[in-house]
Amino acid sequence: MTMTIKKLYLAHPLVIRHEIREQELAFEARTGIELVNPFYDTERDDIKDIDAGTVQRFSGALDYRAIVENDLAAIDGSQGIVAVVRKGAISIGTPMEMWHTLRTGKIIMAVCNDELKGHPWLRYVAEASGGFIVS
Repeated sequence: MTMTIKKLYLAHPLVIRHEIREQELAFEARTGIELVNPFYDTERDDIKDIDAGTVQRFSGALDYRAIVENDLAAIDGSQGIVAVVRKGAISIGTPMEMWHTLRTGKIIMAVCNDELKGHPWLRYVAEASGGFIVS
């Protein structure tokens, strides 16, 4: 039995969110699959403040509990995740989101640089979830 994918969480580094947003919207228009982008499609008022330069991305002023709990709820409300992993674009959240997704039994599809495609952790979470890696 094949599962019809309708909604996936889009895990990716904050530093490439503008580029990813353009690709996300094009993907959604092409496929009809909703990608839940944590920086644009959830309650993240802090992104406006980060973009305005009034708060730093790792500032103690951020409501870290709300950020993480909103991300986890968005993952839980999706069928799985598409995780963008890019060399040079540091992200702690993306690997955490991948691990949470694996622990909840949902599928992980990783998009990465060619050189990262064989990374043991990426291979583990993708294969253990029934997902895959593309570069």
